[in-house]
Amino acid sequence: MRVRTLNQIVKEIQEIDPNTAINKYMLFALIKDRKIPHGNHGNRTVMDFDAVAPSFNELLNFKKGKELPQIRTIRAAVSELREKYPELGIGEEQIRACVQEGRISSIVVGNRRYIAMQSFFEPYNERIMSGYSPSVMKKDSISRDVLDQMSAAISRQTIIPKVTRVRAGK
Repeated sequence: MRVRTLNQIVKEIQEIDPNTAINKYMLFALIKDRKIPHGNHGNRTVMDFDAVAPSFNELLNFKKGKELPQIRTIRAAVSELREKYPELGIGEEQIRACVQEGRISSIVVGNRRYIAMQSFFEPYNERIMSGYSPSVMKKDSISRDVLDQMSAAISRQTIIPKVTRVRAGK
């Protein structure tokens, strides 16, 4: 059991993962919502460092493990994916849609959502790819729906349009 203050925990996490989005305020919010275990020692809030990783893994619906997930904001995750893994070809809009649909687990603190980079790799990427089709963009599907609706409405009409011929010069 390695009991640390929140500042010490954040410092150790940043040593493990320099790009982490975990900060003292995020931990305070999760403690306030009773999502991670903590204790008080005098006027200080303390946590067991060994319980931090399992708590985050549980919040993100990952297999129980002792490895700390690499937590990022959505924008930071997109930029890291574009830089390190451009072959994935997934953008911010697709990630936000997956988070909204629940295919990517997230932690909500205030109005910000945090996701883990492990969500994009085996075995967790199955959830993302189950409904993701890179060839069909959202705008394309909307325009196809509109065209389908218009063609259905036109095909239902039985009225034959009257064509009048207008001569030039009159």
